[in-house]
Amino acid sequence: MAWTYPDIRFGQWRRSPLGLAFCALTALTVLIPFGPARADESPFASIYTTELLPQGAIEIEQWLTWKHKKPEEQFDLLEGRTEIEYGFTNRFLGAFYLNYEHSKIEPKGPGAPDGPDDTTKFTGFNAEFIYQVLNPFTDPLGFALYFEPAIGDGERALEFKLLFQKNFMEDRLILAANLNVELVWAHDDALDIWERESAFEIYLGASYRVAPGWFAGVELLNENAFDGHLKHAVDNAYYFGPTVHYAAENWWATLGVFAQLPWAGNPADEPGAISSGYLVGAERLRARLRIGVTL
Repeated sequence: MAWTYPDIRFGQWRRSPLGLAFCALTALTVLIPFGPARADESPFASIYTTELLPQGAIEIEQWLTWKHKKPEEQFDLLEGRTEIEYGFTNRFLGAFYLNYEHSKIEPKGPGAPDGPDDTTKFTGFNAEFIYQVLNPFTDPLGFALYFEPAIGDGERALEFKLLFQKNFMEDRLILAANLNVELVWAHDDALDIWERESAFEIYLGASYRVAPGWFAGVELLNENAFDGHLKHAVDNAYYFGPTVHYAAENWWATLGVFAQLPWAGNPADEPGAISSGYLVGAERLRARLRIGVTL
């Protein structure tokens, strides 16, 4: 979804919010003193597992997501997210994060799905709450409930997730699945009404510990858009790609790269929405870096 906070321009990249995000990312990995606590790992770039921070633990997490390439246009969108998480109990986690982005779009043909854009802007606030129902280490299956409210200028959203995790081979192999539902209220300024949109997503992943501290895996993402709240299916897209994860004593990093698969659908039958099996309005390539540091 696209938030519409007013642009924040500073003339130089190093003074933009995204530039500050890179500075914050460097500070996280260099300046924060490391203690004896072990970080809460996340071996997937897009999928949530059911493992949570222990009670009283605090973690700072930085996300950077690059979305690239659409038909007949230069399309680059870099999204940043800075998050602080807190373990209220061993089974309940809360988090708060800020979102910002930089977009660079140049149409190069009549079929370009977007207009020209070159902006850096703050895009909203989110909160996140996860309750672990079943522990993946002590129960046959890990299961958790996820709730996320979000607010931006002219847009509100609620997201719900069911998180599943199953470990095998003495925790060397991790299988995970997320079922996600997002409900969106977007304000139409011209008509002065709130329009409803929604999404349903199925995320599947597997990650294997190839060496001490190192995991390698894959993720399959299925994303479905609807008009109204899950009433009228509009389109869908699939992404697939590898992930690599490294965890030290109290910090971790995960990198995932995903390509759109030529399996897209358009139940709304919108002319030109699909090209060679790809969803025209969705990026062809997506890469995400996540870094977490336990304080």
